[in-house]
Amino acid sequence: MNVRRSAGACAALVTALVTVVSAGQSKAELLRADLGALLQHAGERVTQYFARAQSLVCLEKVSLQKLGLGFSAEGPARFVESELRLSWEPTDEDPIPAEAKTLRQVLRVNGGKPRKNDWDNCTTPEQQNSETQPLSILLPKQRDEHTFRIEGVERIDGRDAMVIAFREVQKPKVDVAMVEDKEDCISFDVEGGMRGRIWIDMETHDVLRLDRSLGGLVEIPLPKKATRHGGTLFWTMERWDSSTRFKRVQFQDPEESMVLPVSQSVLQVTRGAGTPRLRTQTQYIAYRRFLTGGRVVPQ
Repeated sequence: MNVRRSAGACAALVTALVTVVSAGQSKAELLRADLGALLQHAGERVTQYFARAQSLVCLEKVSLQKLGLGFSAEGPARFVESELRLSWEPTDEDPIPAEAKTLRQVLRVNGGKPRKNDWDNCTTPEQQNSETQPLSILLPKQRDEHTFRIEGVERIDGRDAMVIAFREVQKPKVDVAMVEDKEDCISFDVEGGMRGRIWIDMETHDVLRLDRSLGGLVEIPLPKKATRHGGTLFWTMERWDSSTRFKRVQFQDPEESMVLPVSQSVLQVTRGAGTPRLRTQTQYIAYRRFLTGGRVVPQ
């Protein structure tokens, strides 16, 4: 696609949509907008973000709260603090990789240094030292794995945003494993079957909010080692809902601003599991840059 024509089309799209909203016209007219141009520009912003964010680190503060039948808190919450950074590795052969990774180094658990048993504790970030950055769905190689449609325009954090609904084409696939040295702990990962909504800033094309959820029930087959004493052969994931918010963060020396993730909320409901209902609240704070430099040393 010609970038210059695409930029003009996207600018025209924004102008047209503002006119539509102010005139109170029908949703059908919004659906005729150039969705492809909007997604392309949002993907370009995500690519720029991944390239720049490699020089950033932040503090991830996670609260994990077990819930009762009425979704009220059950017992004390667990708190985990970690340092996060982004891994994005383009090459000459692959200038825009399919995904970026978030790398995690656990610093504190419940206010103290991690103990030996904390590293393999169930339902905590200690089990994952890396994970796919969710904005990767807007990269070119992943956009083809989703269907998108325009839902409308909303005001979020004082900005006009285009709301895009998406659905993952791939059906759910579950990867299950026992956590090493923890016979009562099972780790599982669900790929595919996701749907959600994206709020894209109509002026800058930055992502302001990303919601994701499972499209239906997902069966999680248990490893044979976990069922050797009898009991159920599988769990059922009933709900997995997440909402991530992004806001502009200011930096000094030199001055710079970037739209970065600031919070995330996840609700997980798994029938049959030892922790059937879990709410995870995450804050991303204390962003800082690490700048590198070099000089040529004469021989």
